[in-house]
Amino acid sequence: MKAKTLFICLVLVSALIVGITVAVIMNIKEQETKVSLVIASEDPLLGKYEKSDLPFKRTEIGNMIVYGHHRKIDDAIVEGDRINYQFDKDTKELIKKIVNWRDDLPEHLPLVISKEDAESIAKSVGKGKIMNTNYAHTYLCYISPDSHRYPLVEATPENPCWIVYFADKYGYNVDVIIVDAVDGKILGHGVPIP
Repeated sequence: MKAKTLFICLVLVSALIVGITVAVIMNIKEQETKVSLVIASEDPLLGKYEKSDLPFKRTEIGNMIVYGHHRKIDDAIVEGDRINYQFDKDTKELIKKIVNWRDDLPEHLPLVISKEDAESIAKSVGKGKIMNTNYAHTYLCYISPDSHRYPLVEATPENPCWIVYFADKYGYNVDVIIVDAVDGKILGHGVPIP
């Protein structure tokens, strides 16, 4: 009799666990993220609020629709500059709008040194000089005055910068060198991202 009772309890507990697992999986599927690239004039919801022709990433996540644009000047990322709209997915009501946009930057990039030259300059200092490292990633960026990624730069550079990440033989970032993209001077280090 005790064995039957124990067996029935185990079956009920197993059914409960399966039910909870199915509910969690269904909830996760409902909240799957949908992402697409849109222009305001082509998207009725965003077009009500945004009049530019900038490309926005449209993301549906949970009970929200989020549109985000991260600013670039030609090939240079502008750190921290963005426009973000958040809407209620059901009512389409605007919940929040965030705009961070510097007005002290040029419309186009000045003449810059090549990526290869920047990597060569960066390799001459820091861990790149003393370690067997590879270039993990190099990109052009206008550094934000509020930057947390490049805290070792003494003053916010006016020029765009080449950000050169070095990785060890296992692929881990071990050093970040910041090179002024106009005059080739080394400005400091950044924080390696794991």
